[in-house]
Amino acid sequence: MDSDIARLYENLSIADEDRSTLELSEDVQRDRVVDVGHCVVGKVLSGKKVNRDAFKTLIEQLWSPFGNVETELVGENIFMFYFNNQIDRDRICQRGLLCFDKSLIALE
Repeated sequence: MDSDIARLYENLSIADEDRSTLELSEDVQRDRVVDVGHCVVGKVLSGKKVNRDAFKTLIEQLWSPFGNVETELVGENIFMFYFNNQIDRDRICQRGLLCFDKSLIALE
């Protein structure tokens, strides 16, 4: 059963062809160009809106041993995670399944 869940999780994607794309302003693109390689987008797969402050606090506490992380809400249940470097980002991505309030979190 665990292998089935892991296989299904690998096929999850936060891409949604039916929804609009988040466009960044030129100022944000210029200011964050260096950071893009150190970022991960995550979506909490829940039918209800998550408490963003509780989510942000929990993620930053859980991931702080792996390096500093900043969390930004970019859409409904969609967050951008900024890491200091790519090594910290990769460590988080390799850890496996993640849950918040009994809902899976898809990272991409």
